[in-house]
Amino acid sequence: MMVYFTTRPLVGSTGVAVFRWTFSLTLSHGKKHSMHKAIRAFLTTSDYHPCLLLVHPEVSRLERATEELASEYGWPQLRVGRELSAALLSQPPAGRSRLARQWMETRLRALAPGPVLCTEIDLLFEPTLHLDPLRLLRQASRITRLAVAWPGSTSDDVLTYAVPEHSHYRTWRKPEVLIAALD
Repeated sequence: MMVYFTTRPLVGSTGVAVFRWTFSLTLSHGKKHSMHKAIRAFLTTSDYHPCLLLVHPEVSRLERATEELASEYGWPQLRVGRELSAALLSQPPAGRSRLARQWMETRLRALAPGPVLCTEIDLLFEPTLHLDPLRLLRQASRITRLAVAWPGSTSDDVLTYAVPEHSHYRTWRKPEVLIAALD
């Protein structure tokens, strides 16, 4: 199930109403109101701690969005690539996948109760780590709420990471996370 935020319901291919809400984090009043509704929905989800993906193909756009959220809400930021790479340096290649999963859990427990802004997630897509980054983030969101800057796109229940020309390009059908496609 992919959840979108919107002002109007759409009927998905399964006949179930889904909501699409593409919002912007610009300073205009109307757009700000939309962003607050999306964040409120993220914060009030009660099944478990949700994982919200802030999706846009441009890293600079994601950086602006996460800087604004960190400033406005005071959420801690976990720069995954920067911090995880330091932890992996002393680990032999065979143990890096396990260490990456353990590191994520340990760091998020330290930052709980969150929400936590996860940025610089590119290292999670390194093929030698043998990770499913989306699965890892969904599991990690059970520790604390996560808002993740996801460089990619979403369309028709398909989430992508990067662009097709990129060597780490990946796709997921029906990713079962909250998704906010940034303008």
